[in-house]
Amino acid sequence: MKIFILLVTCILGINSQGQEKVKDTLFFAYDSNYITIYPENPNYYYIKDGSGARIGGFYFTEVQKINVCNTKSKEINLKEFIRSSKFYNENRRLKLRDYELWDYLKGYTIFLVKSDDAKKSYIQVKSSFEIE
Repeated sequence: MKIFILLVTCILGINSQGQEKVKDTLFFAYDSNYITIYPENPNYYYIKDGSGARIGGFYFTEVQKINVCNTKSKEINLKEFIRSSKFYNENRRLKLRDYELWDYLKGYTIFLVKSDDAKKSYIQVKSSFEIE
């Protein structure tokens, strides 16, 4: 019986360590001048400051679209957020450190907020990073 209890305790302990906790929720205002969507990949949202696929590119991947969100949140300007972060340096050839930005944002729940004629729609996205 002691072995059974010890075994169950070990399994539950290992399982609880493997779960990641979400940090918080971020709401970014959708800016079509800063975010690019290509017809080949309509669920991928690329930012203008990304380094590109050869070096490693940061982008958002769509999780789901939500028409109504029952939260009163302040929307953050995505371009200002990225350019004022520690991951962006105007003086470097590759201005954005894509991998570090992805690593920082991967624990957050992220929404892009589109505003059309005083109506808001929410696109839940996750941060992604890829090297081609």
